[in-house]
Amino acid sequence: MHKLRCFFTIVLISSLLSGCWGAREIEHMIYVNSIGIDYVKGKFVFYAQIISFNNIAKQEAGGQRNPQTISVGKGEGKTLDEAIFNLYRTAQQRLSWSHIKSIVFSEDALKQDVINQLLDVIDRYYEFRYTVWTFATREPIEDLFNAKPILNISILYSQLNDPEDIYRQSSVVAPLFLYKFIWKWKESGQTVQLPILSTNKVQWTENKKKHPTLIMSGVCFLQNKKRKLCLPRSEIMGLRWLDKDSRRPGITVFHNGEPITTLVMEKIKPSIIPQVEGDKVTFHLKVSTKANMPQLVKAVPEKDLREWAEKSIAEEIMQTYQLGQKTQTDVLQLSDALYRQDPKAWHKLTKNGELPLRPDTISRIDVKLQLFGGNLSKIREH
Repeated sequence: MHKLRCFFTIVLISSLLSGCWGAREIEHMIYVNSIGIDYVKGKFVFYAQIISFNNIAKQEAGGQRNPQTISVGKGEGKTLDEAIFNLYRTAQQRLSWSHIKSIVFSEDALKQDVINQLLDVIDRYYEFRYTVWTFATREPIEDLFNAKPILNISILYSQLNDPEDIYRQSSVVAPLFLYKFIWKWKESGQTVQLPILSTNKVQWTENKKKHPTLIMSGVCFLQNKKRKLCLPRSEIMGLRWLDKDSRRPGITVFHNGEPITTLVMEKIKPSIIPQVEGDKVTFHLKVSTKANMPQLVKAVPEKDLREWAEKSIAEEIMQTYQLGQKTQTDVLQLSDALYRQDPKAWHKLTKNGELPLRPDTISRIDVKLQLFGGNLSKIREH
């Protein structure tokens, strides 16, 4: 009886251990950090960026960083799945997709069929996550994936993997998670504002040699499941004033062509108010914000400074709208505001899911600015 109990105990323990026999050690897998999708001559081109993790612990512990190794794999196919399996053929170990931090689309890949295939693949592969950063690019994806931060900082801390860190310090181009991309891609009245990622080859050097670094250089607008317009960073400044998540945008106030001060904004509260009259809709835009004044070039009356700053913000918003209006691209998300506040009017006034935009669609822009900070006493004494 004792021998029988021992036998069953051994069998039970063995059955519990058998579930681990197929497990793989982490060093026997390759972890994909970022993926890229291009579309060239009717074929999908799939990129996978692999990085080493040697510098991560050293950076957090303050140790010496070694140059980081980056590997980029490339696969082609008539479908996205075929391109991925083409990449598997030359991978030396199993690829893991559970730690992807970002997805990059080439401008040619911003097509409905390409994006739908990617979303289908993500839905079927349980390893993929929806909290990955999503970008577009006009440059070769391989160049982006091989760009390294300065000082041998890990790629995990670059704008490819952590764009929100820079956005907290200087809010211009808002980063976009994949789940938000999917929501805006599929929902009526929405415009996807997809950040453009590029390399800057001018501003940084390392050991007196040009050092390309990543930059959020603009926005591609996708509307009604189509790519409508891509604008550079300098032409989308109006977007930041209508983004409630905008953390710290800065603006230089000019008067008669001369700089007066630099303002850093906080607590931005935007609102878009649709006003429907018959078969016509106009929008009243309101922005309230507080502004710190870290630098004062020339002392002027507080009232004048506030008025000039408010006028500059309103002009940036209108200039961005006008660039979109020329191509009927709803860059300011006016259609979404109408859809949420008056869906019946939205269905009545839209054509093929898009709201016609006129030069007078924005009827009014009101900006209310409250100044604070140490330099404020200088202009109040003026």
